[in-house]
Amino acid sequence: MIDLDPTDRITICGIGGTGKTTFTKHVASLFIATEDTHVVIYDPLAQYVKKFGTLEEDGCVYIPRSDSQAEFEGMCQRLCAVENHTFIVEEAERYLRQGISLGSYAFDLINRGRNWGNGVVAVTRRIQTLSKDFFDLSQYCFFFKCGLTSRDYVENLIGREAAKEIFGLKEYHFLAYDIEKETYEIAVLDITTAREHIETPEEEEEKAKPEPKTEEKVITAERPPLAEEEEDHAGPPEEGKV
Repeated sequence: MIDLDPTDRITICGIGGTGKTTFTKHVASLFIATEDTHVVIYDPLAQYVKKFGTLEEDGCVYIPRSDSQAEFEGMCQRLCAVENHTFIVEEAERYLRQGISLGSYAFDLINRGRNWGNGVVAVTRRIQTLSKDFFDLSQYCFFFKCGLTSRDYVENLIGREAAKEIFGLKEYHFLAYDIEKETYEIAVLDITTAREHIETPEEEEEKAKPEPKTEEKVITAERPPLAEEEEDHAGPPEEGKV
């Protein structure tokens, strides 16, 4: 059984229409129900507002006005000043993209935020464009069915055997990969509510491609020990909610 912690770094990836957003909503609900934990969802497609409400409405969703790194950095600055927050970043390939330098607050939040109880969840449709540094810092990666164009990249990340399972996953099935132990298990969401999703032309093209045949098997993964804490933050953040 995988026991997620609100302070974890987590990657959730897969093409649209496979259960990725539904799963992320479930994870957000679990963390919201955790004592002394606040959740902030950076939601450029406004997929979470109906369920969780906006920050202005005393909810937890922030809808950015643009895709600018400056606006994203501003939110990271706010989160670096508080404790016990889980930051969920939808469309993470826009803000935590390979080849783009992170701002100082985003870098600090990702690399040292765990010291003051802050976690980060990156949700992406294109795992091959997400920052490899963030993936390496993650405790877990949850793979829903990925596009075939990412096959070689995924194989390099987790190995051919595990990658083969991913590209044959059915709707609402996912592969939970323990990055620290390099073990995995395949599971299915026990959630039947309708999902909210906006399919892009690229997603429709990916879904139209033929699927490789694969047999489903399960390899269980135990909860890894918490990573050794990094150095304490230079200035302790203030208590409160974003």
